[in-house]
Formats: sequence, C-alpha cells, structure tokens
Amino acid sequence: MGSMDKLTDFFQSELSLTSRILIVAVALALLPSIFLPIWKIGLLAPQYPGGLSVVIYPHTVTGDLTEVNILNHYIGMQEIHADEFPEFMFIPFFILRFLGFAALAALVGRLPIAAIGYLDFVVFGAVMLYRFHNWLYEYGNNLSPDAPLTMEPFTPTMIGSTQIANFSVTSYPAAGAILMFAAGALGPVILFWEWFRRRKSAKTA
Repeated sequence: MGSMDKLTDFFQSELSLTSRILIVAVALALLPSIFLPIWKIGLLAPQYPGGLSVVIYPHTVTGDLTEVNILNHYIGMQEIHADEFPEFMFIPFFILRFLGFAALAALVGRLPIAAIGYLDFVVFGAVMLYRFHNWLYEYGNNLSPDAPLTMEPFTPTMIGSTQIANFSVTSYPAAGAILMFAAGALGPVILFWEWFRRRKSAKTA
C-alpha cells in the first residue's frame, strides 16, 4: 500500500473509544464558551485607580463603555458599541456548529467528521484572531484629527500590556477563549493518538 493510500485509509478510519471520549470533552468545553467572556481589556491610570474594563463576549461587548468612550472622544478614537461588530451576529452559531460536529463525530465515531469539524474550528479561530487584531489596529490608528488631544497612532497588543499616554492597557483571553483554546488543543492529541494506535496495531498484526 502506497503512502497516499495509507493516508487516505487513515482519514477514513473509525475512531477509538478513547478519541470519542476526548471529542465529548471538546464538546463539553465548547458549550459554556457561548456564554462566557472571551477577551478582556483593562485600562489602569492614576485617575482611575480601580481601573476600567472592556469585556468581549461571543455576542456582545460590555464593561465600562461609557467612561472608555469618553476617553476615546478626547483622543479622537471611535466609540465602542456592540452593534458595530457584525461578528457578534454569527459567532455563537459557529460555536454551536463546532459543538454539533463534535457531538456527531463522537456519536458516529468516524475520523473524517472529526477532521472536518476541527479544520472548520481552526479556520474560524484564525479569522477571529485576525479580525480582533484588525479591530485593535483600526481603533488605535484611525484617530480623528479634530480630537481635543493629539496623540500618535498606536496598536494595543492582543495579549499583554501597552502604555498609551498615562494608561496601561492590558489585553488577555478570558474564560471562554481559554476553553476554546483547550478544545482546539485536543484536536492534535486525538489525531496523534489515532495515528499511534493504528501504527501499533499494524506492527502487532
């Protein structure tokens, strides 16, 4: 059997019970991520010793938006409103779709279904991270020239802290994103286990 035939045979194989249990774990990790915050942005400055926050959920953005938008006005940054992000309309549905793929793969036990669902999940995650980075760039670089205060354009980091004037802006993934990252990390684990199991089985045959 050639290498291509072996690869095709592998991706058309039946999942082991261990892999199906891991896929159930993926589904259980994805389910609460629909309702949990996926990213948090904190702002700390001497005039705000308690800090301000922007909390991003799969379907909306909340936090101290009134205060943050007032600050944005002074430096010419666009105000933050949930209805300006079309992604909020479909992110929960995509999470449900991934959950459906995981449930179907665990129930049917076929590797192709799990592989398609995982690839779909990875592409979605990459696109969302790109969109988030683009959002940070657009908000920090498209500053109004008529703003009361003049500031050099900036791009807050996605993970970590950025000093903007006298504000320390910290961005980090929240519980929902951590669960999605954990669910995504199980994909290669399942793939490796299936490869290892089939290789071991072939040697003992």
